[in-house]
Amino acid sequence: MVKVGSETSFGDLVGEDFGPYKVVRRLGVGGMAETFEAIRHGRSGFAQRVCLKLVRPAFRDDVDSIQLFEREARLAAKLHHSNIVGVIDFGDIDGTLYMALELVEGVDLQRLLGSRNRLSPEQVALLGHDLAAALEHAHNPAAEKGIEGLGAGGILHRDISPSNVLISQYGEIKLTDFGLANVAAEGSRQSAVKGKFPYMAPERLRDESLDGRSDLFSLGVVLFEALAGRRPYEGGHDPATIMLIIEGEHSSLCDLAPGTPQGLCEVVESLIEPDRERRPRSAAALVERLDEFVPPPAVRRKLGRMVTATRGPSSAPVAGEPLAGSETPRTSDVPPPPVGGTTEPGGRTGRNLGKIAALAALLLGGAGLAVGLWPSTDTPHETEQRRVEGAVIAPDAENPAEAIATTHDAGVEDLNDVAVPPTIAPPSPARITVLISPWGNIWINGKPRGAAPLKNASLKPGRYKVSAGQGSPSETRTVRMRAGQRKTIRFDLTH
Repeated sequence: MVKVGSETSFGDLVGEDFGPYKVVRRLGVGGMAETFEAIRHGRSGFAQRVCLKLVRPAFRDDVDSIQLFEREARLAAKLHHSNIVGVIDFGDIDGTLYMALELVEGVDLQRLLGSRNRLSPEQVALLGHDLAAALEHAHNPAAEKGIEGLGAGGILHRDISPSNVLISQYGEIKLTDFGLANVAAEGSRQSAVKGKFPYMAPERLRDESLDGRSDLFSLGVVLFEALAGRRPYEGGHDPATIMLIIEGEHSSLCDLAPGTPQGLCEVVESLIEPDRERRPRSAAALVERLDEFVPPPAVRRKLGRMVTATRGPSSAPVAGEPLAGSETPRTSDVPPPPVGGTTEPGGRTGRNLGKIAALAALLLGGAGLAVGLWPSTDTPHETEQRRVEGAVIAPDAENPAEAIATTHDAGVEDLNDVAVPPTIAPPSPARITVLISPWGNIWINGKPRGAAPLKNASLKPGRYKVSAGQGSPSETRTVRMRAGQRKTIRFDLTH
């Protein structure tokens, strides 16, 4: 068995024994932990595949990091539910803290949406019902049936997003990553804002006391995104997004996702109300409201087949998540609301960035947080790194897109760690792809661009009128392109 020293790279563990675990391969590395696929061997041929999460040697003597890791394990161990990724083991081997977690054969919702853009109303109803059941248990892990709200010892997740929802090849839906979770008995306020702004409830952004309805808000954003192919609140930068969330400004879900039952739209939109009193009173109440929309078992099987197709031929468990605070936006044919840009002087999109950042800082309870709200200026290498449920998948990791771990590293850097606002680099070009069925020509802002398809054409950030037609323009759509964004527009000219 390899003994881990203070200077040893955990990469040396691959193929070696770590206590009762045989390390199979490295999954990724995060702020304070590395994750591995491992097999635990026992008597009579017993073998169990797990995600093995190890505190990195550099943090082994850091008291705060150790306490965070232990706290994550302690909270996650309280939860025993079919829709929550489970903790199998926790301990210390040769001075290295570890956690063994359930390994899921599937993908995370972020990757599934990235390949599909959106899910059917039946699939989203199933998704919402299962995740609401998971939150009902987390908010009341030891409560008697029928008791609602956040009971004593209830756990708030505080970081619900598509990357923290795992879907197996059998259509099983599981909530993971309780690294930012909080226990009601330990207080429900936060000392700093962490997580992903587009999914945060207004009361969390204002640093107010939280309850289970804050998690329901985040779940509502996830369900809205899965139905519409875009988030309800998303500006050109974090301050603009925060203002939208505070004000509750978003497009109608049924308009963005035609074909969705009106009742399901109403349930999802009730979750993202800025006033928590207008949201469902508890996760249990949400389960009841979604009962009538739960589809037959065939929908779960179809969801599992979609997961298998998304994974590809590899049999390795898979999932992924961008680094905290820099989640990669997905594109859709529906343009985002005209908020946060700088292309329309005098309108909402012409608001001064500094004013919005200052106002957002006040809403967040301190100007010290404003530096964390500026647009990301990650280098290409940093952007390429992918976080996998608590671990960053580095570009040189073995099959990084085919690895899954099941919890986050609670040691992700706080926004307050940023000392000064980063220098804003010149905007990178946007790229647009235009497809026409069965055939046709393309015009952008009235200028001909030739026959379809137009692939990855470079555009400056701004608004554009994209037209399609056979001989002359017959259909036109207005799209807004943000710096670095990739968007695909499809026209159907068969009618």
